[in-house]
Amino acid sequence: MSKEGVSVLAKEVGDDWKEHAYYEEVERFMPDAWKNTIWPVIGECDFSSSLDLAAGHGRNTEYLLPLAQRIHVVDINKENIDFCRRRFAGRDSKITYVVNDGSSLAAVRSGSVTLTYCFDAMVHFDSDVVRAYLREFFRVLEPGAHAFIHHSNYTGNPCGKWMDSPNIRNFMSKDLFAHYAHKEGLTVASQRVIDWGGHPELDCLSLLRKPNPITRLTGNHTRRDGMLFVLAGAHESAKAMLAHPATLTLDAHAHEWCGRLVVQQGDNVLATFDVHEAQPQSKSCVFEAEAGELVFRAEDRGDGRFEAWVKGIDVRWRKKP
Repeated sequence: MSKEGVSVLAKEVGDDWKEHAYYEEVERFMPDAWKNTIWPVIGECDFSSSLDLAAGHGRNTEYLLPLAQRIHVVDINKENIDFCRRRFAGRDSKITYVVNDGSSLAAVRSGSVTLTYCFDAMVHFDSDVVRAYLREFFRVLEPGAHAFIHHSNYTGNPCGKWMDSPNIRNFMSKDLFAHYAHKEGLTVASQRVIDWGGHPELDCLSLLRKPNPITRLTGNHTRRDGMLFVLAGAHESAKAMLAHPATLTLDAHAHEWCGRLVVQQGDNVLATFDVHEAQPQSKSCVFEAEAGELVFRAEDRGDGRFEAWVKGIDVRWRKKP
């Protein structure tokens, strides 16, 4: 669908949420929702640069504000942003208010956000609008940052209007959302299907993550299309620098000519992985490392198999105790 078409779909939903009475009706439910539904999912996220999408009258912003160093409050309706300006007057030095077009985040700098957040809003969005926002989340998030989205899990009215569905849910499912996220470069950290308004399994809470791949390497390794590096034998190595302690997930392309992959820091062997398989397949390996230089080398498994093919390495910075 064209960008103009997506904007029309976004406006169709957005127009129904100008100064809506619903905002005041649900304020009283927010403390319980935050404590028992939201916080268990997002408690380990980095809130320093947050973005509250479809903020409405700011009931979610109220909870994000004390946690954030800066926060974008975004809504398609100027009326709602004006309400938020009044609500947070005198305590909004950290807030940037944004009236958007309902499907993009053009006012937000790429790679500048640590958490995009949307609760009790995207459940109404058309699936094309949802995917457009996922594309934007990938753009604005820092590598390794998260997106928390409360979305519809309702598929009972695929050709009908959202206004005719239970709790005015638009068409979406847990699996379709995960598929869209993958297509836009995001990984699914967790998904939890929830009941809403007396309807079982109507919605889903999804926590997504933007990968934080290693891209800069040194060493005498072989380059191949689709691979981060290939080690053709013990004479080759790949090296990477870590700025902080981290948990790393290595995605290897295992096949019959592969042997073992050894990961070292100095004289310390962090991990040894058997990456040999009779049939080509992906093989994930997880290990811990401290800040400093990592060295990857291949090792013969004893049968003349000594290659190691690595498709990618994702880095999760370890939280300070």
